[in-house]
Amino acid sequence: MQSIQKVEQFYSFWNNKPVSAPLLGFDVGGWFPFQRFSILSSIEEDQYIEPLKLVAEDCIEDYGAYLSKLEEIPDDLVKGVAPIPAIPWIEGMLGCRIKRKGESFWAEERKASYEELKSFDTFTSSPWFHTYIRFVRVLKRSFGNSYPIGIPILRGVSDLLGVLRGHEEAILDGLEKPSLVKNTASKIARVIIQLTKAHHREAGLFLGGTLIEQYGLWAPGPIVRMQEDASALYSPELFRTCILPADRRIAQEFPYSLLHLHASSLFLVDEFLSIKEIGVFQVNRDVGEMGLPEMLPYLKRIQEKGRRLLLRGPFSREDFRWIKEHLSPIGLIVQTVVSSLDEGHELLKEARKIFHEAF
Repeated sequence: MQSIQKVEQFYSFWNNKPVSAPLLGFDVGGWFPFQRFSILSSIEEDQYIEPLKLVAEDCIEDYGAYLSKLEEIPDDLVKGVAPIPAIPWIEGMLGCRIKRKGESFWAEERKASYEELKSFDTFTSSPWFHTYIRFVRVLKRSFGNSYPIGIPILRGVSDLLGVLRGHEEAILDGLEKPSLVKNTASKIARVIIQLTKAHHREAGLFLGGTLIEQYGLWAPGPIVRMQEDASALYSPELFRTCILPADRRIAQEFPYSLLHLHASSLFLVDEFLSIKEIGVFQVNRDVGEMGLPEMLPYLKRIQEKGRRLLLRGPFSREDFRWIKEHLSPIGLIVQTVVSSLDEGHELLKEARKIFHEAF
């Protein structure tokens, strides 16, 4: 059962109240959510998956085992469950074929014409949509008294535009016919809004709020998970023209929102900051990519604008010390991805000591 005290900490986070230390979270094996579900192991490499093969009731034992593992680390984040995070749900709902690649599932680019993309009104009749809603209902029935039914990993506007039209084609279209791309992006935004609202209707509130499962992020009202991985391919001007209005529309539809970004998209941070409704900037510190010192100017800019920041990555003791020295704890969450429970226990102990000790 979730601690009310744990949930109450998030009120301080959302209200940017003065605190002495950030909220700390640990995700055990979080890079590969595929591995949590035994029903996925029978799907072979390069094999397509159909939604009717995903039976929510067959996953209950796996969900329970994962929750038990998460509960063993007494961090600050709220634990919950969500429709299988490894599945590209929206891509399936929009007509893409879903295939296994290694430890993930990927949507094949449709290379669809704009005539094919003129309306997404039928996405709620897709078997993928009905399977998704089935998962939410089954999870609520099985775990809803003790855990929130959170939003899983859902792709963003530029990601979905790229997989529907083709990533290269989408960029060229933005240069040659920006109004058409902007209009299609707006339709994609409507799908994200409608799916998120459908999720919340079925999942209901947990202790008065909702959850983004991947980040253990609880909000005292409906929250939307935004994402723009493919934004790294856009110039600021092209992104501002074609994609940003759709993101603004999504954020304006919900009282709470989170935007997931990789370091490769941080050059667009000022564009995203222009959307005042985006409440949390979730930035990944990816292995082999930009380090924390290189990310600092962008992270500082986010905090200086009064936005909340959720850092996620494989952080070390030295990283904790760096974060304490360079970033404000106000409106800050540090989520460390670890490979084992032992590593999580050890680093949580170190993190508590580092963030709570005086300079």
